Amino acid sequence: METGTIIGLVIGIIVVLILVRTVFLGFIVVKEREAVIIERFGSYHDTFMAGVHWKIPYVDRTKPYRYQYFVTKPGTEYTVLEKGTTDRIKVTNEVIDFPSTSVITRDNASVLLDCILSYQITNPKQMIYSCNNLPLLLSKILQAFVRNMAAQLSIDQIIEESATLNAASGLMNEEVSKWGVKILFVKVQKVIAPGLDDVLGKQKNAQLRNAKIVIDARSHKQTAVIESEGQRDSMIRKQEGSTQEQISQARGRATSIINIATAEARSVKEIARALQKEGTNPVRYLLSLKYLDTMRAILNNPNTEVKYLPMETATVQIMKELGLNTFCAPIQSFK
Repeated sequence: METGTIIGLVIGIIVVLILVRTVFLGFIVVKEREAVIIERFGSYHDTFMAGVHWKIPYVDRTKPYRYQYFVTKPGTEYTVLEKGTTDRIKVTNEVIDFPSTSVITRDNASVLLDCILSYQITNPKQMIYSCNNLPLLLSKILQAFVRNMAAQLSIDQIIEESATLNAASGLMNEEVSKWGVKILFVKVQKVIAPGLDDVLGKQKNAQLRNAKIVIDARSHKQTAVIESEGQRDSMIRKQEGSTQEQISQARGRATSIINIATAEARSVKEIARALQKEGTNPVRYLLSLKYLDTMRAILNNPNTEVKYLPMETATVQIMKELGLNTFCAPIQSFK
């Protein structure tokens, strides 16, 4: 064979190989639940989902995705570094077991929380152009939200109601939705509290002291209420007894007055009937009796002085006692 023919054959083979490689590089197969970002001349061009796609070799290229974060090795307490670079973005539900996070509770207790996070990339384009190293970013946000929520709870609430911390998923979802990521759930696997027995013992003692104070206060209050109610009932009974006694006394006095008046009226009628038989005025007789009774009452008064005056000079002596000038004409004798 001539030299020119050999050279042409070699060139042809090289061209065929280049074409085959070019065609091979142009085809791209994307698996189910994966996405590939295609850039053309450095700018976003398209997003390839599951299936066979064609891209222009040496013009289009896949957007690489780099990640680096720490996780807890399954079945152990060791923390390992996960890192790598890929152009395949998984849109499946991803679960990451982050290292334990140290938090301070509301009652100033130090607790380690072992949390897992599940997320899903809903918009690969928005995610890859909005953030870098998504797992590390999610781990930092999870630490911030868990520490903030744990600071509002006591240690017994974290231990007994750890599901309360799961509410961090909703808060985180609002934060990361702008990156094309959805937080599915946040779970607390384990609560590690160094010196937990001492902390719980102190808290239990504090609760017992508070309960004792409350019980004593209630007891004192109940005793005071009972005593005040007893005093009130006693005062009411005494007042009712005094009132009843006064009513009885008043009724007795009224009955006595009625009886005396009745007896006196009966006596007056008998006396009047007897005096009428003798021809004497009963009114003057009764007035004389009343006069004598009144005089007897006046004489029995120790602070009263009684002077008897002759009827003939009574008027003159009264005027003299009142300071009036009086005179009396000489008495002439008639023969």
